[in-house]
Amino acid sequence: MESWKRKVAEFGLTVAGVEFNGNATYLTLNSHDAERAKEFLLSESVDRKLYYIVAETPDGVWGIDIEGLYLENLRPWQLETTSVDCRVPAGSIAGSPSSVQMAMRGSHNNFLVWVGCGRCSHRWIDGVRYQNKTLTRCPECGARNLVDSSNIQMYLVDEPRSVSPLSSGFSVKPDYSATEERRAQVAARLAELIDANQQHFAGLTEEQKSLASNWRQLDAIISGAVTGWGSPPDWLARVIEIEARADHPPVPGSDRAELLALVA
Repeated sequence: MESWKRKVAEFGLTVAGVEFNGNATYLTLNSHDAERAKEFLLSESVDRKLYYIVAETPDGVWGIDIEGLYLENLRPWQLETTSVDCRVPAGSIAGSPSSVQMAMRGSHNNFLVWVGCGRCSHRWIDGVRYQNKTLTRCPECGARNLVDSSNIQMYLVDEPRSVSPLSSGFSVKPDYSATEERRAQVAARLAELIDANQQHFAGLTEEQKSLASNWRQLDAIISGAVTGWGSPPDWLARVIEIEARADHPPVPGSDRAELLALVA
């Protein structure tokens, strides 16, 4: 405990107290520097649900839980979109993929991404709106960067029920709840993302480029990734993420899987 207190002091934080709200526990810290507070939170490890380490700063309330780093709410000035110094695309996701889902569904007003300043190239973590423009301020040079998160999109697609290899010899037709058309649309979107990321696409072999434009091949990769029987090949994993999640309500008569496709 003493070493942890010294660590808190080294990061310029002070302990405000511990609060209990039902089964949830909140350890609250105060900080005059949001960037140092984020550094501290990222160095902490939370291994149980409903336990939160929260840092109140002049630049928002930041926290960490079992899912990772988060920003409680966007600051009011982040909703302005007129007075800007730079316009930049959102970088890779810096928080939990579930936060993207929450932002997409409107249950939370932001998710975390890496932002690269259009003026000084400094990189930092900040909260942005889903599929929208959000104002951020570079902690290094103070430039007002308008971040466009339209390059980050989440898809929810139906997943066929997984069938054990041991039962593959039986002549029972799997229960597919998704339409071929919808899965083709998702696979086509993956191909677009791969093609858009020229840095990676240019390094693919001709065979890989062919696979990237063949939705049936991509569909097979998606199916393997979301059912857990396989994982995307390295050349594809460098460009997109495919994750199976089960933290959303089930749909009667249908297994669900969440497909997260992003430009890396």
